[in-house]
Amino acid sequence: MPSKYTDEIENSSDTWRVFLIMGRRAKFSVQQKLIIIKKAQTESIERLAQEYCVNAHTIRRWKRMYKYQGMRGLESAHHNKVYSVEFKRKLVV
Repeated sequence: MPSKYTDEIENSSDTWRVFLIMGRRAKFSVQQKLIIIKKAQTESIERLAQEYCVNAHTIRRWKRMYKYQGMRGLESAHHNKVYSVEFKRKLVV
């Protein structure tokens, strides 16, 4: 049942934070990760971590993945699973 506070809650910044945290989309694209890795060759990883709001350990991990796997290593491994309607119905029945 809608209340007079519904609009306020839906439009509050806290609501948007929840959506951002719950999302599974990668925060950085492969191209953005590559730019950060290239900058890390000449700049401090700690400074880059602050600049891009990412943990320094994450940048080091990206560097290792790029070194051993190339661009494929920078791709996101997280994907939402998609199930067919038939499969879902079998689970419910």
